[in-house]
Amino acid sequence: MRYIHLLLVLLTLIGPLGATKYAGEIFSFSPGVMNQAMGNTGLTYAESHAAGWWNPALLAYSNHRGLELMRSDHFEGLLTQNQISLRPGSETSISINHLAIDKVKLTKLEDEDGELSNENRPYVWKTVTNQDIIIYTGYGRTLKPKLHLGISPKLAYRSLAEHNGYGIGADLGALWNPAGNLLLAVNLRDFFGTQILWESGEHEIAMPNLDLELGYGLQIPKYNIPMHLAVRTQAFIEERGEASSFSSSSLSADLHAGMMVQPIPALKILAGYDVDSFTAGLGLNIRSVGVNYAFKTNAPDGLGYTQKIALTYSW
Repeated sequence: MRYIHLLLVLLTLIGPLGATKYAGEIFSFSPGVMNQAMGNTGLTYAESHAAGWWNPALLAYSNHRGLELMRSDHFEGLLTQNQISLRPGSETSISINHLAIDKVKLTKLEDEDGELSNENRPYVWKTVTNQDIIIYTGYGRTLKPKLHLGISPKLAYRSLAEHNGYGIGADLGALWNPAGNLLLAVNLRDFFGTQILWESGEHEIAMPNLDLELGYGLQIPKYNIPMHLAVRTQAFIEERGEASSFSSSSLSADLHAGMMVQPIPALKILAGYDVDSFTAGLGLNIRSVGVNYAFKTNAPDGLGYTQKIALTYSW
C-alpha cells in the first residue's frame, strides 16, 4: 500500500503538467473479449490472450500461450475495432489494435471567403475514414516468487480527417500474490505521459492514470467449478464529469467488477459491471480452438451498446 500511495502522489504532481485532456482516449479501447464480458476487468486474469495489454506482469505470472483475433462494434456500429493479440511465450506479448470511424463527412461553405448564412450554406465535399493503429508490446519478469513486474511500450499512428500524427508511450504493471489465490495488480498507464506528435506541429500529451485491481480465484465447493472474481478501479487526475463513476474537481475514477464461472472445461460463463452498464458473455473452447462473445448493454449516456467477438487458438 505504501507504493500505491506514492504512485497517487506522483500522479497528482506530474499528471497536469502539459497534459491534454482526453488525448489518451484511443488507448482506453481494451482488447480481450472475455475481459469485456467480465465488466472490463483483466489486470489479474492470466488466461486472457490480451493479458499483456491489461497487465504485462501477468506474462511472468502465467506461461499461457495463444492468439486472439477480435472484432468489436462500439456505439451500435459507429466505431469498429479490430484486434490481434499474441502471446508466443517467453514472457512476451504483442497486440495490434485498429480503430476506425467510417464515412466522416467534411464540409465547406459555398463561398469560403464569406460567413455562414442562409445564402452561404455548407455542403459535403468529401468523406473520409478516421482511424488509429496502435502496436503494443509486453514483457514480464518475476522479481520474487510472489511479485512480478512488466512493461508495455506502445506506438500509435493517427489519421483524423486530413491530419496525421504519431504517438509513443508505455505502461508499467505489477502483480502481487500475497496469499493463496488472492492477487493484487497495479498498472500505471502512460506513466511518463504518452507523446502524440501531429504533422501540423501540434503536440499532445496523454495524462498518466492509475489502474488497480483485486482478483480472487476459487472453486465452488462440492462441484469443483472454477471461478474468478475481480474488482477494478481506474483513477484519473482530471475532472471527467458523468463519463466516470466518480468525479470531483481534480480526480475521477471508473469502477468495474466481473466474474467468470467454468461449469465444464469447454465453457466459460462471464458477467460484470462496467462503469455504468452491465456486461455478459460466453467462452467456448474445443481443444485448442475457441470462440468468445461479449455484450455490453446500452449506457445511460445514449452511446448505445457494444459487441465483441473473437476467435482464439491456444498451444
